[in-house]
Amino acid sequence: MGSTITSAGAASGIDFESIITASVKAKKAQYASRYTTKKEDAQIELTGVGKLKSNLSTFKDMLDKMTSENAFNKRSVTIKQSTDDPVFTCSTKDDASNGSYNVTVTQLASTTSYSTAVADSTAALGAGSLTFSIGEGDDAKTFTVEVDEEDTLESLRKKINSSAENFGVSANIMTLADGTSRFMLDSGQTGDKFSNFSVTAIGSDKLNAFTAGHTKDADGNVQKTGAMDVVHVGQDAKIDVDGVTLTSDTNVFDDKIKGLSITVNRLSDTETITNSDGTTSTGYKSNSLTVSTDTGALKSMVEDFLNTYNSLRTNLDNLSKRNTYTDGASNDDGGYLAGDSTCDVIKQMMSGLISSFTTGNPEMGSIFEMGVKMDNDGNLSLDSTKFENALKNNYEQVVAAFSGDDGLCKQLSNGLNSYTKSGGILALREDSLNSTIKDYTNKEDAAATYLEKYEESLRAKYGSLDSMIASMNTSLSYLTSAMSSTSSSKS
Repeated sequence: MGSTITSAGAASGIDFESIITASVKAKKAQYASRYTTKKEDAQIELTGVGKLKSNLSTFKDMLDKMTSENAFNKRSVTIKQSTDDPVFTCSTKDDASNGSYNVTVTQLASTTSYSTAVADSTAALGAGSLTFSIGEGDDAKTFTVEVDEEDTLESLRKKINSSAENFGVSANIMTLADGTSRFMLDSGQTGDKFSNFSVTAIGSDKLNAFTAGHTKDADGNVQKTGAMDVVHVGQDAKIDVDGVTLTSDTNVFDDKIKGLSITVNRLSDTETITNSDGTTSTGYKSNSLTVSTDTGALKSMVEDFLNTYNSLRTNLDNLSKRNTYTDGASNDDGGYLAGDSTCDVIKQMMSGLISSFTTGNPEMGSIFEMGVKMDNDGNLSLDSTKFENALKNNYEQVVAAFSGDDGLCKQLSNGLNSYTKSGGILALREDSLNSTIKDYTNKEDAAATYLEKYEESLRAKYGSLDSMIASMNTSLSYLTSAMSSTSSSKS
C-alpha cells in the first residue's frame, strides 16, 4: 500500500521528496547489485548454454547421418539411350551395388478396357444396377452402381466415376463423326492379375449392353463374354535383363534387381538382326545400364561434414569469446559464455580425436591420407583429387574411417554424448541456472516488497517531521508577529 503523502516537504517547504527518492534509489541499487545483476548474468549464461546445445545438436545430426546404414552407398546411374525419349529410367536405393546390365523393354503394363456403340446417348436406361469386378483372392475388388429409371449414358458415366467404392474404373463417352456414341470403360488396374475386369447387369434389359468380360484360348486369342467389345486386355510389363525375363504388374520394377527401381516408359527400339543362317529378323535393341560409385555425392557428403565441423568450431569460439577493453572499460563484445572453459574443452576433445584417429590399416591409416586437411586454426578441408583416389583404391577403408562402428564420426558422437544426452552436462547446467534464476527472482520480489515498505516508512517519518517543522514555523511566525506588535505599542 502506498503512503498518503505524495509530496514530502509541501508543508514545511523543505525538499524531503528528494531525500526520500535518493534514499530509495540507493537502497534499490544495493539490491540490484545483489540480485538483479546476478540474475541477468545467469540468464545470459543460460542463453549461451542453450546455443551451445543447439550447435552441438546440429553437429550430432550430421554425425548420425554419416554413421547411418548405407550412408556411403551413393550410386550413380548411366543409361545409354536417347535423352529426349528415354526407354526407361532407373534410381538407386541405399542397398544398391555396382553393376552393369543390358536391359530390353519388351512389353508395357496395361489395363483392361471395353467399348460399345450407343445409338442414343440421351435415352433413359431404365432401373437396375451394374457390378464391376476385378482380381481374384486377396486381390479381388468389386463395387456396384445403382441405375435409376431416368438415368442416361451421361449420368451413368458420372455415377461410375464418382462412386466412393470405385477401385479405379474410368467411364467415358466418345462422340463419333456420324453422331453416334461409344461408351468406354477402363479398369484402371494394370497387370495380368487384374486382366479379368468384368461388368454384370441386373434389371433393365438396356443395361445388358454394358456387360463386359473376356476369355483367352490356348493360343492367347481373346473372346468377349459380355456385350461390350474388348479393346485390350490387361498385361504385365516385361523387361529382359541379360537374358533373364522380369515381370511387373505395373511399369515399375522395384527391387527386381536388388537396390534398383526401374520405370519403363516405352518399348525398346527395334533393330534388324542377322541370324546364323544368314536370314534377318527384327528384334528389340537392348540399352546398357551401369551402376557405379557416385564419388561426387560422397565427396559432397564428406565436405558437408567438414563444413559443419568448422561451423561448430566457429560458434564455440564466438560463444566463449572474452570481452575486449578500451581505456579500462569493457566493450561488452564477448560471447554468451565469455571465458567459459566448456567450449575450449569440447574443441580440444574433437581436434584431439581427429588428429589421433587411425584406421589401423597401413595403406590408409588416417583421414589425412584420404584427402582431409587441417589448417593452423584447426579448420578442415578436403583435397578432392586425393579423396577420389582413396575412394577408387581403398573404398572400404574410407567408409570404415568415417562411417564404421569404430570410425571417426562414431568416436566424435560418443565424445559429445556426455554433453548432449538427457541428464548430461549441459542439461544439468541448464537445470542449475534455471534454479538460480528462480531464486534471484524470488529475492527480487522480496526486495521490491521491502522497498515499498521502506519508502512508506520514510514518507511517514519525513511527513511527521514536515508537519512538526510547519507547526514550529507557524508558532515562530506568531511569536515574531506578537513581539513586533508589543514593541510597536511601547513606542
